[in-house]
Amino acid sequence: MTGAHRIFDNLLFALLLAIPFIEWRWVWPRFLARVASGEPNVRMRFYRAILVGQWLIALALIAWWVSRERPWALLLLGPSTPLRLGIGLALALAISAFLYWQRVQILKREDALAKVRPQLESAAPLLPHNDCEMRRFRVVSVTAGVCEELLFRGFLIWYFAVWTGPIAAIVLSSIVFGLGHLYLGPIHVLKTAAAGLFFACLVVASGSLWPAILIHASMDWNSGEIGFRILSASAADAPSA
Repeated sequence: MTGAHRIFDNLLFALLLAIPFIEWRWVWPRFLARVASGEPNVRMRFYRAILVGQWLIALALIAWWVSRERPWALLLLGPSTPLRLGIGLALALAISAFLYWQRVQILKREDALAKVRPQLESAAPLLPHNDCEMRRFRVVSVTAGVCEELLFRGFLIWYFAVWTGPIAAIVLSSIVFGLGHLYLGPIHVLKTAAAGLFFACLVVASGSLWPAILIHASMDWNSGEIGFRILSASAADAPSA
């Protein structure tokens, strides 16, 4: 039965619940300690761990789906109606274009950069600090857009909907997505859950993950570019030893 849970489904669900708490209690504090100690290439290794981890989980899910011969539509990767998909992609392109315009406006104004800087403080250790890290962060952004949408919107909405129906599944999957950013603090959990709720409504309305993938990757890319500019300016302004 395509609508029933199997052992891998339950294990993957348990993993998606466990990872936020593992990151919050162990991974993030150790990462911060390594950054504070001046350990070289710590962010690059952290980015690599994110890339490897997310793609391994996503590819395992895809392999499981193929082995069970489940319809891709259950993961919102099947064909949608042209109108629904077209409206979803048009909205995604409009939002991505707005994010780009917003970034340009922020980066060319010092007062705007000053206003954004406090919002990025908690995530500053994770943001790129040099050109090499910025290039790797762009890959992380695209990976997060693809893999996290597949896992949190595709898989989790299906997983919850088997028990609860679509509306509760949208809410519950958004809460789990918010918990994925617990390591950054409670306010980020709420913000991310709200973003997850928007993504979930978008994929259900459009019948496809692709609009949410595009917006998700654009948001992360945008944050990295702005953070990189702010951190580069701060480093340039800092007094030399």
